[in-house]
Amino acid sequence: MKVNWPTLMRQFGAEVLGTLLLVLFGDAAIAQVVLGKEKFGAFPAIAFGFGFALMIGILVSGGVSGGHLNPAVTLSLACVKKCSWIQVPIYWLAQYLGAFLGASIVYGIYYDAIFFYGKTSMTGGIFASYPNTNFDLSSTTLAFDQMLGTALLVLIILAVTDEKNMKIPGHLAPLFIGFGLCAIHLCFGLNAGCAVNPARDFSPRLLTLIAGWDSEITFGFESNYFFWIPWVLPHIGGVFGAVVYTLTISMFHRNS
Repeated sequence: MKVNWPTLMRQFGAEVLGTLLLVLFGDAAIAQVVLGKEKFGAFPAIAFGFGFALMIGILVSGGVSGGHLNPAVTLSLACVKKCSWIQVPIYWLAQYLGAFLGASIVYGIYYDAIFFYGKTSMTGGIFASYPNTNFDLSSTTLAFDQMLGTALLVLIILAVTDEKNMKIPGHLAPLFIGFGLCAIHLCFGLNAGCAVNPARDFSPRLLTLIAGWDSEITFGFESNYFFWIPWVLPHIGGVFGAVVYTLTISMFHRNS
């Protein structure tokens, strides 16, 4: 198979920048709430922050790379032949790099406030998702939480971009997908913070470790090694969502 490297490199750059913007705006929304002691909004502000962040990221990168900005989305689209398998490792590398750079900028912008409050789990929560500590949560619940959220995200993406379904104009797709992510946050954010994106969670988590947070906090060793749940399981949920949409909706387009 002939590989068009110039196109792949353009797509790589677009995914880096798009994911950077997703994490930059999304994590900054969390920072305003956490470091501002909720004087600058509460959880709905974070939900809308990430929704608009995804919209912005897709607007910037969508025309070049499709605006995946999420390793689970890329894998899911490859499984249903919406992108090529050669794009998967290229996009994954770009997404993890972009997420790390976006989190780094947020860390720099809010460094003074983070230093003031100290590197606690509270400030660590700006960058990565953590289980809700108000009640006991099993690993099974957290696992299904992340799989369901990512499955719903992929369902929304496939529905919005399906030209044979609702025929949503392409220029409106980023807005609808962003509102879809916002809805997932508002409805399913209680258990684990609604990462539903391995790059958005793992790369900022890695940044906090490099920046000096304790590994017990950054990788959730005190929470049954929680870090692997938002890192691994969104891939499974995303593929499941793509298969469900294909089997219930898109496969019938060819027969209609």
